[in-house]
Amino acid sequence: MTTDPDTLVDVISARSEFEASVMVEALKARDIPAFSIANAGMTLQWEVAASSPFRVSVRRKDVETAKEILRSLKADSVDIDWSTVDVGVSQDVTPPVAIRDGSEPEALGWLSGWGPAILICAALLWLLWNAFARPPS
Repeated sequence: MTTDPDTLVDVISARSEFEASVMVEALKARDIPAFSIANAGMTLQWEVAASSPFRVSVRRKDVETAKEILRSLKADSVDIDWSTVDVGVSQDVTPPVAIRDGSEPEALGWLSGWGPAILICAALLWLLWNAFARPPS
């Protein structure tokens, strides 16, 4: 077994690729080189429930520091009061547009109101005509 301090070692398993990438970025922000290889979960989807394909890896010499950082981040995130977090206002959101505001053209309004009723009556008349018409003699 190698004891090279620069060998990659799994620190933790994540439930999804997103969770693993968040952990990797959190470790990188604290100057710990971290990696997550999630290809197994993407290609072998039938084995995801039985294995841990989303693993976060760091160098062997950084394992204890990485575990401590992840523990402290988890402890800090539990106490967030989300009702006090200002998420700002999105500039991309447009107000909903009323579909029926009474400004539709007159012909379209008549067609949408009476059109289906006229089609149903025409279909019933056609059925009655074909049902009761005498065959040619």
